[in-house]
Amino acid sequence: MALSKASSIDKIIIRSPYNNIELRTATVIVEDDTPISLNYSHETVELGKLNSSNELVDTDMSGYSTEIQGVAAAVWTNDVKTKFKEYLIAKNS
Repeated sequence: MALSKASSIDKIIIRSPYNNIELRTATVIVEDDTPISLNYSHETVELGKLNSSNELVDTDMSGYSTEIQGVAAAVWTNDVKTKFKEYLIAKNS
């Protein structure tokens, strides 16, 4: 009776209009090569936040896999960053 547990990101969703990245992580517990439990957790990653000077500070993606970093680089264009910054400034006013 050997138990093992494995987790991996199994779904990536890009949400408009500011291209938030939603990550779904599947965690599987396996006993004797048979899955006995499957759980999902979700995380949403925004492209950044405003600092006290209303400058957009990019989210630190160094803790994510190179695949997720590549997705972020592809979808968080300068145009999207500008629109998101304008949205945050308007929201905080």
